[in-house]
Amino acid sequence: MGLLPKVLCLLVLTACAPLARAQIYHCIGAHGEPVFSGQPCGNPAPAPGNATAADNAFGDVCAASPQALRQAIGEAFTTHDVNRFAGLILWRGMDQASARGTLRSLTEWLKQPLTGIAIVHAAGSPFDGAFPATSTGAIDAPPPPPTGFEISTSDGATRDFGVTEFGGCWWLTF
Repeated sequence: MGLLPKVLCLLVLTACAPLARAQIYHCIGAHGEPVFSGQPCGNPAPAPGNATAADNAFGDVCAASPQALRQAIGEAFTTHDVNRFAGLILWRGMDQASARGTLRSLTEWLKQPLTGIAIVHAAGSPFDGAFPATSTGAIDAPPPPPTGFEISTSDGATRDFGVTEFGGCWWLTF
């Protein structure tokens, strides 16, 4: 199934779910991609590390780097698209009722203008994506892999998300 039919299926399922009160299952596909279905989930996806960012099963729909994830977060805010934002999250361990509540909360949050997206690293300091220059003008080495994102909106709210690499893609986590 191509990308467009998957997106259309997701939109139809998302739009019709509240009307039909049907059970919607959020599953992980054979290649680690998010799959929404009216059927219970089947076999789990392969273990992390089985794919690379250049060879992931998501094509162009997943973030191949923390910087691409940061850009996708910004795009979701710009368009106020909760489905786009939800597609950036690895929804592990969340039941359907909790997911619906979280989506309602995210829908309201995405209405706020975005004021910042900081990538957080193990040392705890936010990183804006630019490498700092030293006093000699040389560029310091890249920071260690990120541990999360701090996303701020104009209402003064800041939400913290974890981040993980899975299936060759970078995902937000709760």
